[in-house]
Amino acid sequence: MSYKRTPVAEKSVKDLCLMILAATTIHASCIAVPPGRTWQAVTFVPSASKPGRGHPVAQLARQVAFHNDADNRLTLDLGPGIEADQRTVRGDRFAVPARYRERVEGKHVLLVDDTWTTGAKAQSAAVSLKEVGAAHVTALCAARWCRYEWESHRLLLDRCTEPYDAYFCPVTGGTCPTN
Repeated sequence: MSYKRTPVAEKSVKDLCLMILAATTIHASCIAVPPGRTWQAVTFVPSASKPGRGHPVAQLARQVAFHNDADNRLTLDLGPGIEADQRTVRGDRFAVPARYRERVEGKHVLLVDDTWTTGAKAQSAAVSLKEVGAAHVTALCAARWCRYEWESHRLLLDRCTEPYDAYFCPVTGGTCPTN
């Protein structure tokens, strides 16, 4: 993704930030339906290459529309399993620092990721959050990494003929019942 490059592609950063803001503004009520309440804490999937708040996906997470003030944000640490097979879901890939556990326990946590490739990193982060008491974890990814030469992706890519539509609900797969 060009927003991670050096130098940073500013238009890509702005586009992704707007996508996160739009998704969490327009679809907040649908995201809240399965757990019965909107998110109460926000975090992001950290990267081994650029850990911490300096990672570009941290900027995306700061664009979340609601419950995103400093008291509701947390940063996951990299765990000992970070270097393990990247396609395997592991509870030890990430860790919730002790100082953030009260922000997680019994809460609905919105987990922001920039790209869903296999899902292992986002799912590993969700496992870490659940292990310290998160009641619900909802993952919001800005993009899906697809390759046409991967047979399992061909059908999806062949069906993507329409431009991005912010009103297309990522939860219901259609129109939000509340919009």
